[in-house]
Amino acid sequence: MADTSKLDTAIKFGAGRYRQERGLIGSCGEEVARFGTRPLVVTGPNSWAAVGEPLLEDFNAAGLAPKVEVFDGWCSFEAAEDLAKAARAHGADEIVGVGGGKIMDLAKAVGETAGLGTVNIPTSASSCAPFTCMSVMYTAEGGKKLSWRFDHEIDACLMDMDVIAACPIRFNAAGIIDAMAKRIEMLNGKPALSLDDTPVDVFTAYSVAEYTYRVLKDVALRAIEDNRRHEATKALNDMAFMNVPVTGVIANTTKSFRQSELAHVIYDGVRTIFTEEGQDAIHGEVVGVGLFCQLYFNGQQGQEQELRDLMRAMDMPLTFPDLGIKATDKNLDAIEEYIVNSRHYNSTDPADRRRLHEAVHEMA
Repeated sequence: MADTSKLDTAIKFGAGRYRQERGLIGSCGEEVARFGTRPLVVTGPNSWAAVGEPLLEDFNAAGLAPKVEVFDGWCSFEAAEDLAKAARAHGADEIVGVGGGKIMDLAKAVGETAGLGTVNIPTSASSCAPFTCMSVMYTAEGGKKLSWRFDHEIDACLMDMDVIAACPIRFNAAGIIDAMAKRIEMLNGKPALSLDDTPVDVFTAYSVAEYTYRVLKDVALRAIEDNRRHEATKALNDMAFMNVPVTGVIANTTKSFRQSELAHVIYDGVRTIFTEEGQDAIHGEVVGVGLFCQLYFNGQQGQEQELRDLMRAMDMPLTFPDLGIKATDKNLDAIEEYIVNSRHYNSTDPADRRRLHEAVHEMA
C-alpha cells in the first residue's frame, strides 16, 4: 500500500514551485539554488531557533552563500526597505523567508522592494501567506495599513511536514479556521452564490472554498490531535495542503479580492483600533471570532454552534474578551463603524445596518 501520509509534490500551482513532504529542510538548498546562490534569509527568532541549524547546513552543502536577518517585528514598508538594503549590500539574488505568516509576507515584500524573487519556507500552516501573491502590510507598531498585491507569483513554497508537526497547535488551528472562513465570507450577506449572477473567477474561488471547508471539517480535529503528538500523519498533511496552497489558490484566483469579507475586516479593525489590546492574538484567531459576525450577517445563525464547537475543541478564542478586548458597547460600535466604512459593506438599507449591528454583538 502506498504511503499516503507523504505528499511529495513538485508542481506549478499558482506560486511557482511547490513541495510538501517530510524531511524537506534537508533539500531546501538545492531548491533555492534554482533561483540564486546568495540568498538573503528573512526569519523570525523562534522559527530560526527551530530550523536554522539544519537549514544552514543544507544551504552550505548546496554551495549557497546566505546572509541571515532575524526579524521580530511587523511586516511594514520600513522593514521591507531596510531588509532590501541588506539584500543589496550582500549582493543577494534571491530572498528566502523562513517562519510564520508575518515573515512570509515580509519576505515577499522584501523581494518586491529589492526586485528579487522569493522562496518561502513556512514553519506553520497558520495561513495561506506562504503561497499568495500579496503581503499584508502594517505600521511598525502593528496597526493594519494595506494589502500589497503583486502581479506575479513567488518562486517557490517549500513545506516540511516534520516542521509542521512540531509546530504549536495554536498556529495550525488558526490556519484551519482561516481556510474555512473563505466559504463563509464569500457569501457576505447572501444565502448562496450562483454562476449566473457571480463573476466566474469569484464563483470558481467559492467552489474551491466549499471543497476546502468540507475537507477541513472532516480532518481538522484528527489533524490537531496528531499535531499534539507531533506526528506527520495523512490528516495533518491534508490539513496543511488545504491551509496553504489550496487556500492560496482561492486568494490568487480573485487577486485577493472577494475571498475575505467581514471576518477579515474585523481582523483589520482589531489591528488598527485595538493594536495593543489584541497584539497577542494571531490572524486566524481574530478571523475565527469575526466569523460569528459573518455567519449572523449571512443569515446562517444555525451554523454558529457547529463552528463554536470546532473552535473550542482546538482551544481557540471564541469571543472579543478571549482576544484581550473588552466587549463594551463602545468597542463593538467602533468595530461596526470600521466595517461600515470599509469597501466590504456598501448597503444603504437601514435593515442591513440593524442586522450588522446585531451581527457584531455576536462576538461579545
